[in-house]
Amino acid sequence: MKTLLFHVNSLLAGGIEKVLIELLSGLDPAKYHIKLSIAHNLGDLELLRSRIPPYVEVSYILDTPILTNTKKKKVTKNISLPAKLFEDLVLPPFKKMVHVKKLKKLIKDVDVIIDFDMTLAGYTSLFSGKKKVAYCHFSFNHYWGGSKRKLDKHAARLQKYDTVVMLCEEMKRNAIELYPSLKDNTIMIYNALDNKNIAALANEPFTEWQHLLNDGYFLSAGRLAESQKDFTMLIKGYADCVKKHNIKERLVIVGAGPSLTDLQALAKEERMSDRVIFAGYQSNPYKFMKHCTLFLFCSKFEGLPTVLIEALSLSRPIIATATPTGAEEILMYGKCGMLIKPGDVPALSESINLLAHNTAQQQMFRENAKEILLKFDISYMVREFERLVIG
Repeated sequence: MKTLLFHVNSLLAGGIEKVLIELLSGLDPAKYHIKLSIAHNLGDLELLRSRIPPYVEVSYILDTPILTNTKKKKVTKNISLPAKLFEDLVLPPFKKMVHVKKLKKLIKDVDVIIDFDMTLAGYTSLFSGKKKVAYCHFSFNHYWGGSKRKLDKHAARLQKYDTVVMLCEEMKRNAIELYPSLKDNTIMIYNALDNKNIAALANEPFTEWQHLLNDGYFLSAGRLAESQKDFTMLIKGYADCVKKHNIKERLVIVGAGPSLTDLQALAKEERMSDRVIFAGYQSNPYKFMKHCTLFLFCSKFEGLPTVLIEALSLSRPIIATATPTGAEEILMYGKCGMLIKPGDVPALSESINLLAHNTAQQQMFRENAKEILLKFDISYMVREFERLVIG
């Protein structure tokens, strides 16, 4: 029986963490001894902790308050300048010492190390004799803002892994075009979900939010972090559509994150406080998805946005920004959803008005989506993972 060690920096409620948990849940514990190391113990911020399968052996690298408290504050953007300097300048060497010590113990009986968010790149020298795998969740240019020096450093680190997993064909092409030396160890595996489980969760009672069905509602979901997401565009586009076209549907935003206060202020500024509903983190967002008139996705960059796969699996009509990598491939370049440029508020407004009640267009998108959804099934992903990664 092979022993697999997965690693992530933290366990927040983001797409990376959700996909990791889906993969862990899809692996057969009768075939593998599965470990998960999490760099930072963030306590009550770990909203997905309870979803880790019970057969997974979980270990934290940094689990003392002095090593994690300022990280918690940084994640929630509730950090003072002295605390930020302490986190960024003082703690790193101490954190590295703890990482080295604990990783040496963790990997003793491990056959394959899966660096799921590429935060172990600085420790690959410890893994001699072990198969090393890295997952890339974003395109190269957006990982490092296009800085050639950082890109070169990033590529050099990836060459230390035996296998590098890209989440879509566009990401893979982008990486190999920039760094041909990565060609031989780069593969593509789509993120995938347990569609049967999503359908079951979507059918759970919607009683508390039943009032939303009166006029219908549009839905967006994700971590409220404007560095990557663009809920600002979403709110402005929605507000513009309300004002120009007098649409009745409300806008529901499911998710939590450090930008919440700013986004609430924006909704108030746009005079939409009574129409934009911040539903907070929801352990079951699928019952919200099932009933929405449109699913709206506004992001600046992604790797392979899981939330679009979820919306497709529930047959929701989608309007999405054509982010660098992921969104266009999922929506088959416009065959199963409307695509607009990132940041284009007027295009979002007009697209909402065009698609919200166009049942013929919505049905065409649903029919076309059946083709791509076959590639995003969890059983397909697990087979590919076992074949290409574990070997």
